[in-house]
Amino acid sequence: MSAVCPYCRSAIAADEESIQCEACATPHHADCYAENGGCTVFGCAQAPVDEPKISVSATDISEQARAAAGTAPRASTPPPPRRAGYTSSVPPPPNPSVQPVFRDDTTRSITPPRNISFAGYNPPAAAAMPLYIRRRSRLTYILLGVLLGMFGGHNFYAGYTKRAVVQLLLTVLSCFFGGVVSWIWAIVEVCVVTEDDDGVAFV
Repeated sequence: MSAVCPYCRSAIAADEESIQCEACATPHHADCYAENGGCTVFGCAQAPVDEPKISVSATDISEQARAAAGTAPRASTPPPPRRAGYTSSVPPPPNPSVQPVFRDDTTRSITPPRNISFAGYNPPAAAAMPLYIRRRSRLTYILLGVLLGMFGGHNFYAGYTKRAVVQLLLTVLSCFFGGVVSWIWAIVEVCVVTEDDDGVAFV
């Protein structure tokens, strides 16, 4: 059985000139070995060295595009010298080392912004105070409903003032005969209500 050249994938005839790799002993056609510049087996020591890859940046591509369009890259030129008496309408850039000065006069009152601090200016104390949310206890709400439910004590505690006044008037105006109804009403509320009048859940 004749050997097969790994470069051209064809059989090596007996009358054809062949070369055997010195490292892996793989037979090749002589012209295939010369054209490839070495052994064609991957990882062989006699294989040709890979060519270095070329990296192209975006600047090179833009310069090539400008050269193809017939335009040269724009060079930065210094500004022309100023003549005597020349005034520019463009304001100069701000100097970070100079602190702004705010003043109050009779023509215009300038209020400094809150993100700028300087000597003599203190931001309002209310801006730095955190928002306080009152959290009511569910255990206290249940105890008040069981003990003082006929007087609306639990509703006074949770902020349901109108409901508490109705329970209190029902108990007092009926000479405590309607207190049973108010107390049953309170027991149902302590089992169902889970937040106060502000919508904040009990803790």
